[in-house]
Amino acid sequence: MSKRRNRRGRRSARSRNRNQQERMAAEQSQRATVPTPANETAKQTESTSVVVTLDPLAPVIVRSGRPFDGQAGPDSARFPPPSTVAGCLRTARARAKGEEFGSHLRTLAVSGPLLLDRDNRVLVPKPANAHYYDTGSTASCVRAEPCSFDAGCDADLPAGHMPVRLTKERKDKPGKGPHWWLLSDLLDFRQGQDIASELKSRGWSPGSGDRRTHVAINRKRRAADEGKLFQTEGLVLDGRKTGDAAEGGLRLLARFGEPLGSALAHLGGERRLAALEPRDSSIWPSPPSGWLQGVVDSGGLCLTLLTPGIFKAGYRPGWLDETLTGSPPTAPGLTLQLCAAATDRWQPHSGWDLALGQPRSTRKLAPAGSTYWFRILNGANEETLGPLWLANISDDEQDRLDGFGLALPSAWSPPKDN
Repeated sequence: MSKRRNRRGRRSARSRNRNQQERMAAEQSQRATVPTPANETAKQTESTSVVVTLDPLAPVIVRSGRPFDGQAGPDSARFPPPSTVAGCLRTARARAKGEEFGSHLRTLAVSGPLLLDRDNRVLVPKPANAHYYDTGSTASCVRAEPCSFDAGCDADLPAGHMPVRLTKERKDKPGKGPHWWLLSDLLDFRQGQDIASELKSRGWSPGSGDRRTHVAINRKRRAADEGKLFQTEGLVLDGRKTGDAAEGGLRLLARFGEPLGSALAHLGGERRLAALEPRDSSIWPSPPSGWLQGVVDSGGLCLTLLTPGIFKAGYRPGWLDETLTGSPPTAPGLTLQLCAAATDRWQPHSGWDLALGQPRSTRKLAPAGSTYWFRILNGANEETLGPLWLANISDDEQDRLDGFGLALPSAWSPPKDN
């Protein structure tokens, strides 16, 4: 009799737990169904903007798409790629308008994401030609620049391609530094200024990710199913580990093809929510006074990727021909010749195609921070350079619409002997 009561008690407890879980899931689903047409339409009427921020309400889950099994470890926390933010904003726009999801949403252009701190300061990825040495009070940031080969030296680089070397010889060990800089610091760095002291106090690096373990149990064996024990690691944008840039939190900053209003949106995996807020359009960076004219006067151009780029030739833009000459997609009147490049290791990128119901093929990304130096051959003036400011320069048009290859142009003086 007591055994039957115990079994009934266990069944009733499981039933209560199951009912409670179902109620919680229903409430969460109701909260996540955004936006409700009446309330959200009223919000967007009050305030909309093409410049928006996304404030994640939970750690952001973004995977590379590579398989996970017993031999491979979990993906580390990743910064959201442009396509993730593009999908988030396009979905928010369709729900706000009450439209069906379709291919027309893919034509809405996205720029970003960058980061915005509590003081409305923009943060961008560290350029690849900036190298940290030593730590503590003696920490320094040394730049690398294109230079000519020493006498008797050569390499298997393409014809006309210059090596990139440190401007100062260092015998100490490489050190660590912030992964993200204030945009103002990057602009100073591109003008040849020493910014080592500012980086330590104002830069930001992601802290430890939020790691969670997921498992599926085989009922017959009462053990984990092979390949169904895995972990995910979410990115936390608190920024409390390094500097004061994110004290109080960081937000993703993006520019969208149409104005958006306040809403809740799904960002990344597991349908995690982020608060979408319109911002004043002046927050989106514009060229400093005389910046583009400085590029014209220098005779050279340096392009720094602020979001990962997708190029058919790997690290090298596909709009360059065999002589490394070509015109950027957004500046067809400008003729450039690639002289040198500094890039970090390529990044894998994949995902799930909702339209076809199948995984997307994996592609290699030129990481954010990749830097390219060009000699200007023809068409340099402020009118032709203007469209290149924070423009997406990836090869494919759809990749540009998705936000890949956001580039920052700056002046560079090519060596006269090359």
